Amino acid sequence: MAKGYSQRYGIDYDKTTAPTARLESFHTILHIAATLGWDIQQFDIKTAFLHGVLPDDETMYMEQPLGFEEPGREDWVMKLQKSIYGMKQASRVWNKTFHQAVVEWGFERISSEPCIYHQESPTGITMFALHVDDIISAASTPKENQRFKEELKSCWEISDLGPAKHALGIAIARDFDAKTITLSQTALIDKVVEQFHQINAHSVDMPMVASLQLQTPDKTILVPKEIATWIQWTPYRSLIGSLMYIAVATRSDISYAVGRLSSYLNCYRPEHWEVAIRVLRYLKGTRTLGLVLGGSNPVQLLGYSDSDYANCIETSRSIVGYCFSLGSGMISWRSRKGQTVANSTCYAEYMALHKVAREAVFLREMLKELDFAPLDATPICCDNSAAIILSEDHIGHPHVKHI
Repeated sequence: MAKGYSQRYGIDYDKTTAPTARLESFHTILHIAATLGWDIQQFDIKTAFLHGVLPDDETMYMEQPLGFEEPGREDWVMKLQKSIYGMKQASRVWNKTFHQAVVEWGFERISSEPCIYHQESPTGITMFALHVDDIISAASTPKENQRFKEELKSCWEISDLGPAKHALGIAIARDFDAKTITLSQTALIDKVVEQFHQINAHSVDMPMVASLQLQTPDKTILVPKEIATWIQWTPYRSLIGSLMYIAVATRSDISYAVGRLSSYLNCYRPEHWEVAIRVLRYLKGTRTLGLVLGGSNPVQLLGYSDSDYANCIETSRSIVGYCFSLGSGMISWRSRKGQTVANSTCYAEYMALHKVAREAVFLREMLKELDFAPLDATPICCDNSAAIILSEDHIGHPHVKHI
């Protein structure tokens, strides 16, 4: 381990960012593989950061670890040739090293997603998603995955985890007869339930009470001492962070509730905590539910859009939501507060369609680069007739020219 906390920006390091695969891409690859009956394998590269080769323009020195000094050279420092755990740029250096290696093997990184790689050869197709050192690989034949595994082993020591069963805290169960794959987070939900002492709590049938209006406390009023003490010792942010990963990974049914609760991370009160606990109680009662992808339907992108009108009583902004399917289940979804105020339901729904269209462009481009390009335009379903008319014709332009 290096003492990365002593590194100075601009001297010891410059950029530290390193990409990881988006969950939408993760869902997409698993859906395609399940539908087509492809082989899905999982690999893990051991001590990945120790394999990252430092570029020539990054010269790094490190003191010898205490107790491991070279005899007679105790005051010497070592020049690093590779990255090491603790360095701020270690993940970035490793990602560059990995990318250079797989490109030499004939893989191509798709431009729309920097952690998805694709290769088409005379013997088959292989595509995989990379998350730091975890790899989920889908290949048209088991031999293609075996060849990819041998290439990985030629450069690094890996753990061959076999058919993908658990990745990124997500359990993966496959039904070959139905051509489906189910993603669930039962173990993580149980862990969160135990962590926040809800083992004996009664479950509820909805994550949030309908039409519930949460408010930001008046910051001009002095916080009572007992409330300030409660805030200090209540792990609200930790709970919302746990719920947020569950919401974006497999459970779109709590996205709206988690999105609302995340607006109060710096001003939460007991009423916000109670609503967050209710979401956890809902998960406790539905812990075995999973996201089902794949199926016998053809791979076809379909989007759904929705928005309320001035839902937030403090800012008058609307809540925008969307989701995308490739034939069954959902590969992409989101629920968040709009960035601007709409002065009509038509405007609110039209802004939601705009956000959905941007996501559709990304998903279409990714499918195209994976050789599953949509043959037709992607349908986006909207339940507001005024927004639909506006998107098809300019008949209402005098009333919406400000959009």
